[in-house]
Order: sequence, then C-alpha cells, then structure tokens
Amino acid sequence: METRWLYHTSETFPSLVEEAKGVCVIPMGCVEKHGLHLPLGADIMEASAIVYEASKLETACVFPDFTFGDYCNAAPGQPAGTITLPLETETLLLEQLCEQISRNGCKKILICNAHGGNKVWLSTFLRKLANKKRDFVCAVCTLPFSSTHKILAEQLLEKGSGAVPELSAEDEAYLLDFYNQGKTAGHACISETALIMAIAPEAVHLDRLGIESGLSAHKTDYLNDVGIQIVNGGWDINYPNSYEGHDPVDCNERIGRAALRVAAEKLARAIKVYKEDENVLKWHQEMQKGW
Repeated sequence: METRWLYHTSETFPSLVEEAKGVCVIPMGCVEKHGLHLPLGADIMEASAIVYEASKLETACVFPDFTFGDYCNAAPGQPAGTITLPLETETLLLEQLCEQISRNGCKKILICNAHGGNKVWLSTFLRKLANKKRDFVCAVCTLPFSSTHKILAEQLLEKGSGAVPELSAEDEAYLLDFYNQGKTAGHACISETALIMAIAPEAVHLDRLGIESGLSAHKTDYLNDVGIQIVNGGWDINYPNSYEGHDPVDCNERIGRAALRVAAEKLARAIKVYKEDENVLKWHQEMQKGW
C-alpha cells in the first residue's frame, strides 16, 4: 500500500489510516550547515528516506516532512543557507499539525527525528501536549542518523564477513577500522555521509573534506567538567565548522545503502511496537481525567 499521506486521494486515505492502525509518523529534521561536504537539508533528507523505507516494512501513515526543526542560534553570522525559526513558531506549528493529524483519524503520532538539536525542544513539546485535554497521543523516536556505521560494524564483528550483503571486503575493512579506532562521529559524520550517498549522491562532495576540521576545539570542556551547561552544551563553540567527526574519506553508496536499510529496519521495529501497543492511549486517557 502507498503509505505517503500526500499520495492518497480523499477516497483512499481512510484505508491508509485503517491499515496503519491509526499510526502516523512525522519525519523531522532541520536546515543547517553539515560541514562542506553535505547539503544543508541532510537531516530532513535522512528522516524522510528512513521513514518512507520503514513504512514499506511496517505500514504507517507518512506525514509530509517537518523540515524546519529547531536551530537555536539565530545570530546573523550563521552559515549561509541556515534557517532558524522562533521556538514559539515551531511549537505552535507542530501542535496544530498534530491536531490535524488526529482530526483525520490518526490517534497515535510518532515524531521521527533526525536532528540532534530537536531533542530538548521535543521533550518540552511532549510535556506541553500533556497539559491540555486531547484525543491523541504523541511520542518521539530518534533515528540512528549518526550511528548506522556502528550498527554495521557490530554486525560484522558478531556475524563475520558477508553479514552485510551490500558491502565489499574493502568496505568491511574500512568500517571495522573506523569503529575499532574509536574515531569520532556526530554531525555530518561517516553515518550521515553514507546515508546521503544512498539518498542523494549528487549532493555529497567528498572532495571538500579536509578543508575544515570536524574535531572538537574543547573550548567549553572546563565548564562541562564542573557540571555547568551552556546553550547547546557548547557544541557550536567546540565545533565551529558545523561538523563533528573524522573525515569519512572512503565512504560510498554501498555503505549508504546498507546504512539506509538498517536504519529503516530499526524504525520499522519501533513502529510495530507502537502500533501493537495497548497502553499509551490508555495511559494518556487516564492522565487526562478531570480536564
């Protein structure tokens, strides 16, 4: 069945809601710099692709992309192409979209997030939803946008060569070396590079690696060491190039296809649990008593 909301007609849409058992998933990302080698829209491109592939494995209604997630630094000097909206705007838009999703019959909403900067905001958003009577429940699932290389390496270590059919022997050696050396991976890292190489290879520019560093400047370590937290945990200060990771110089589309598959499989398992769960709506209704 076609799972994407926008591809249905008003006549066929109710059948999607029924097949999805009232579960709607929202791909979420943001628009920000991802080093010099990945596109500004990497997060939402990853979220959109992973969610769609997962919905083929476990049917869920796929809502249109929530592209403009939280990027908290609105300073004029932010990298070209960055989009940052007021927190109030993001919150109101997401809240009202959830209400529309519910109005159309989906009472279980799962926000599938592929941007680390959304995590704090989404936690607050869930709290806000709980403080007003509603007929739907909302949850968040963080996609493995920065850890698929670890999943693949651990499969190879556990099951041996050939465990990941998309990979060549050279790919296996590269992933295991990256993993065993404990190389850094975070933002615009090996995992994100792999995913975008599978989704939109024309948007990846490996020749731009090596120009800007993806390693921490450690400028805020002295604050973190004594338990002081500043905005974004000091990430923008420690990673001024909007890039966190060792250069993924040998990344390729084969690794990307494997990364996309394992990410989709992981999300499909989460969707299945959410669909079959009989508690979340019940708990929600119990907490709503008295409103």
